[in-house]
Amino acid sequence: MNFYSNYKSPLGYQTGESQIDTYGVDHSGFSTRDELEYQFARQNKENQLIQNYNNQGITKNYPQYGTNFWGSSPENNYGFGTSKIHDNIENMNNNPFENTVNTFGQSQTEQSYGLRNNNRNQTQANNIPRYWDTAADGEKVWNYVQQQEGNVRPQSQNMFSYGASGVIGGVKTLYNYLTLQPKSYTDKYKHAVINCSASQSGEGGYDLANAFSNFKEDRDISSGGNTLDSSQADQYANKIGRLLGTKYPNGDCGEIVQRYINKRW
Repeated sequence: MNFYSNYKSPLGYQTGESQIDTYGVDHSGFSTRDELEYQFARQNKENQLIQNYNNQGITKNYPQYGTNFWGSSPENNYGFGTSKIHDNIENMNNNPFENTVNTFGQSQTEQSYGLRNNNRNQTQANNIPRYWDTAADGEKVWNYVQQQEGNVRPQSQNMFSYGASGVIGGVKTLYNYLTLQPKSYTDKYKHAVINCSASQSGEGGYDLANAFSNFKEDRDISSGGNTLDSSQADQYANKIGRLLGTKYPNGDCGEIVQRYINKRW
């Protein structure tokens, strides 16, 4: 099901009646979930490229991409196998999140955010943990993130924009919660990414992510699924995600969060 038939993105993405978009991907066999996952992946990669262009001073009239956007091998539909899109994206040789390499050997994401392959280290500067189980350690990471990024808050929105960003944030929260839940990623990474993604839509998304996080932690405590200390440790990951999403509204939350939190156990 194609929800974007009349849409053209800043980098030239568009679909037509043939169901093959201008990036060369065939949507004809996509389920509703496939389409949503593909569009999130496309938008994430476009946001990375746009951020990179903005860093170079290019803020309009962006280069228009064709089938080179995903790579040069359409035999497997550019890695977007039906109902396995999320996993296939992560494992693609030309992974849009990790392997978009420029002529200097650094990925577009790394270039945009100053990242290198140290994001899997167990500790960061001043022995701040990259993963934590206690609220005390979570507070250390939270304080460190604020030192590095600033205590960023979302800008105020009018009633219409606030409501719209809340809806978008809600959709992103549900989507990322369902997508990340079965993954073998660290718990704090999941918490941060979900909050980061929702907060990227603006103040409404930020507030919705905050309310959702509070509701979930309260429910976990009341059901006995979490201790108060463990819940507070989770809340620091939620706060870190919201701060990063607010500061980097066009960034890839998965990459940004890995600056401070281990993705894998």
